[in-house]
Parts: sequence; C-alpha cells; structure tokens
Amino acid sequence: MDVETYRQNSEKFLSELEKEYYFHFSGQKDSLNIAEIYSSHGELFSPENFEFLKSLKEKSLKEKNSGDESKRYAYLVRFCGEGLIEQKVKELIDEIGEVEAKAVIDIDGKEVSFRYSEVLLSNEADKSKRDLIDDKRNLKVETDFNPKLYDYWSQLHEYSKNLGFASYRELFAFLKGENFYDLSESMEKLLEQTAEIYESHFGKLLLRETGIELSKSIRSDFAFLRRAAKYDRFFRKGILVDLFRDTLEEMGIILGRQPNIILDVEERKNKSPRAFCCTVRVPEEIYLVVMPKGGQDDFEAMFHEGGHAEHFANARKSLDFEYRFLGDNAVTEGYAFALEHLMQNKQWLISFLKMSVEDASDFVYFSNVLKLWFLRRYAGKFKYELLLHDGSGIDGKDELYRDILTSCNLMQYSKSDYLKDVDEAFYCTNYIRAWIFEAQLKDYMHKKFGYDWFKKKKAGDFLREIWSYGQKYNPLEIIQQLDYKELDINYLIDSIHEEIRENQ
Repeated sequence: MDVETYRQNSEKFLSELEKEYYFHFSGQKDSLNIAEIYSSHGELFSPENFEFLKSLKEKSLKEKNSGDESKRYAYLVRFCGEGLIEQKVKELIDEIGEVEAKAVIDIDGKEVSFRYSEVLLSNEADKSKRDLIDDKRNLKVETDFNPKLYDYWSQLHEYSKNLGFASYRELFAFLKGENFYDLSESMEKLLEQTAEIYESHFGKLLLRETGIELSKSIRSDFAFLRRAAKYDRFFRKGILVDLFRDTLEEMGIILGRQPNIILDVEERKNKSPRAFCCTVRVPEEIYLVVMPKGGQDDFEAMFHEGGHAEHFANARKSLDFEYRFLGDNAVTEGYAFALEHLMQNKQWLISFLKMSVEDASDFVYFSNVLKLWFLRRYAGKFKYELLLHDGSGIDGKDELYRDILTSCNLMQYSKSDYLKDVDEAFYCTNYIRAWIFEAQLKDYMHKKFGYDWFKKKKAGDFLREIWSYGQKYNPLEIIQQLDYKELDINYLIDSIHEEIRENQ
C-alpha cells in the first residue's frame, strides 16, 4: 500500500461523505447513500490496511524524533479502524437515516415529521400535551428505530471482536489513544462535587420556570425548560445570522470575506432544526447550515457550529491531510464551545443583545445551571456507554440506561432511547474533554485579553492562529503551549460553581 495514495483517496472519501451528509440533513435529499460512498472507496478499509498502518505507527514510535510522523500514522490508524467497522454496517446507516427522515407521528390530528416533533415538544407549555408528544416519540423509537439500532450496535460489537479486541470499548480506547478510566474518574469527581449545587439550583430553576418539581419531572421537561421562551425578546429569529457576523467582526474576523464558508439559511421541510457544519473540503468548502427559529438554544447552536466552521475555514491549506480532516475532535468541539459560551458572558450579553445588568445576570445563571445539566448528563452517558460496549451484549441494558441517566440528572429517563441516545465511536468523550479544554482556554483568554476578549482584535488574531493548525495538536498539547500543566477538570468545576453562585 502506498501511504500517500491512501491519504489522497481518504480525503476524497471524506469529502464525498460530508457532501452527502450536507444534502441529506439540509433537507435537499431524503435518502442517505452512505453505503454507495463506502462501496466506491472500499479499498480504504481492509484488515490488511489496518494492520499495515498499525505497523507503521508502531515502527515510528520506536524511532527518535518521529513525533510528527507517528502522530500522522496514529490519526490514519484511527480513521482506518473506524471506517473498517462502519463499512460493515453501511447499509444499516442508510436505513436508519431513511427511517428518521421519513418517520412521522400524529399530533392533534396532523402528521408531523419525527425531527420537527422535537421542536414542537420544546415549545409545548402544557405538560400533559408535552408528555403525550414524548410518549409518541418514544413509541416511534421503540417500533421503528430500535430494531435496526439493535442490529447496528450488535454488528459493531461483533466486528470489534473480529479485529482482535475484547470489546467495542477496548477498540476505541486504542483508536482514540485515550485513558477511559482516568476520564471516568474525572467525571465521577464532577458528579460528586456538583451534586449539591445541581439538585438545589436545577430543582429551583425547574420549579420557577415550569411549575414542575424535580422529583416529578421527566427528560422531556428539560426540552421545554431549555427552550426558555421568556428570553425570546432578546434572541429573535431575524437577528441570529447578523449577530454571529457582528460578533466575529468585533474581533476582526470578517465573515463576508470568507467565501469558503457557505451559509445555508434556507427553510426546507426536512431540514435539521438544529444548526450543523459540514467540512466538505478543508479549508476551501465549509457549509454552515442553520434554520433560524429563534430562542436562546437556537443561538447557542448557531454559535457552536459557527465555531466549527471558523476553525476549519481558518486551517492552513498547507497542512497535511491528517491535520485538516482527522485528528482529535475534542479540539474543534472546544473551539465551538468557546464561541457558544459567549452567551454565558455578561458583557457580551449587555453589549450585543442590549440586556440590562439584571437580565444578563439572570440569563448567565440560567445558562450555567443548564450547562451543569449537560455536564452531568454526559457523565451519565459516558458511564452507560462504557457498560453498553463492554463486550457482554446489549440485552437488558435499557434499564441500565434509564437508571444511570436518571440518577445523574434526577429527571426520569425512558428506556426507549437506550440505543438511540448513544454516540458513535465514543464521541461523548470528545465533548467531555472539550468542556475541560474550553474552561482552561477561557481562563487563559480572560487573563490575556480580559473578560471582554470578544471586543479585542488581538483575541481574534489569537483564535485565528490556533485555528490555523487545524487538528494537528490535541487539547493537552494546546493547553501545555499556553503554560498549563495538564487538562484539569477543576477549572470546569470551579467555573460552574462561581457562575451559578455569583448570578443566583
């Protein structure tokens, strides 16, 4: 196998894959033809290629001064390993995508797409009606999604063992080069050290905003709480794109001079209601897709995905393929959080949304309490996924899912989502490490540029500089370049405590 040819063909494959995802999730294409793309590039993902790349990685690790080369091989091994097992279920990926695109449920006598029912759920103030929508969504998941998802995860588990690993969990610990045990310990620490403040403040917020006691709540109540219609006067649908553009411009980043970022704001029937980003060619062709609907959650999603778009659009074209398309996705998630979390910055809220000091404090409190909900949810997801993928099979783990997530969020979860609410390739660890990374990045930027860093061109220059490296460096390497010793979850825990207590 010629490695350079492998790199070139891999880039073509990922470009086609991202374009397919763009057309499907932007509502321009009902079917999702992942199987066809995998089939046309099937030579990339063979056991022989996987073993060959592993041998190159191992050989380079033994050589002196081979850091850059061994890193590139490590990224290629991860890419090949993931693709190797994903191509085995390529038809199921298409089938599951088609099920979701075509699924409908009946709400008040009207057929509503499964995707859009999530929007209706979050906007429904009547709890009894909201519970009914939730029940119908759960039933649809059980009848239409779960049979295929069961086959999907079962086959991935089997193929992981065929590669010589004890489990899917062990395969991805190897591919990602992560110590799942250490990360699990960190999240247990977060759960323990935020238990009291979470129960007190989330319970108080839920009761104040919805009239529902925490002990009587279910997960879908969070969707309505997060929708937070009372803030809509600030987060108006019509200002979303301009607000993002103006925020960047304040830092000297001119979106209008970035033709490589293609902004798709057109409304379509089957378009994903949540913003997303597709990196078709890095850095030349980046799609930032949004269907503005208004509300703080919509704005958060736009800024998050906009962070991805800016990161990849600013990556140096001269970077190796591995650093433009592959690498550690906790990096881009961290950069996405950096822009998203501007909405937890009082000065940004006052400057750009013209909030009063009181309104800004109230929203920062609200936003950080919800952030803590997500942190605890992902601690639960990680704990559950470690058990789901431990090699012992899937049967009976629906109750495990329900019990673990319920204990972390103190809201009743349904068993229905035990296979749907699962991230491929342990992607949940990317979000977790990104939150930790972003907390330290924020600490650095506050010290270097001030709390109002978003007004400083030097801060924009700094972001463009670190964005320009694509994903060559992982979060630990970036943090160490900023004079931090290690990724330290204490920055995240302390920040949450401080923001909630200062703004309550």
